Amino acid sequence: MKLYAFASNNLTNIWAGVGAGKWAVAPSSDATFSKTRVTKAKRMPVGAFGILYCVQTRSFTVPFVIYSGVAETIVRDIWPEPWVLPFSMKALGTPQRQMSREQAGVLLPSVRGGRIGLTKLIPVPATFAFNGSEVGDDDWAVLVRELAT
Repeated sequence: MKLYAFASNNLTNIWAGVGAGKWAVAPSSDATFSKTRVTKAKRMPVGAFGILYCVQTRSFTVPFVIYSGVAETIVRDIWPEPWVLPFSMKALGTPQRQMSREQAGVLLPSVRGGRIGLTKLIPVPATFAFNGSEVGDDDWAVLVRELAT
């Protein structure tokens, strides 16, 4: 299955997005990158699954379902700074539940079994936003079991 991972610098922004039922990404000053990202964002299907990653705590948190297509707008009323390419999401958990990178290495079957590295299984850098990665059903089941409420 495809899993879309999105990073946030801190838990405050994650709480804001979960509370609003929306997610978006930071704008980029690189026009070529921005254009490519819009193209990828428009391909992200409604009903797909996603997960948030907190840079501050180095943890995965809040699995979610994508509830709307991506809009080419700027969001100014959820996060302290403007974010772009918003979409609606239905959180399956809260930021209170987190899985550190170390825990993920032990708990996720694909990583634990040595089939793939964690950064390949769930890439979180901003350059990978809207890319989606192939995650096994067994890995998704662990993420939901550990992070959903």
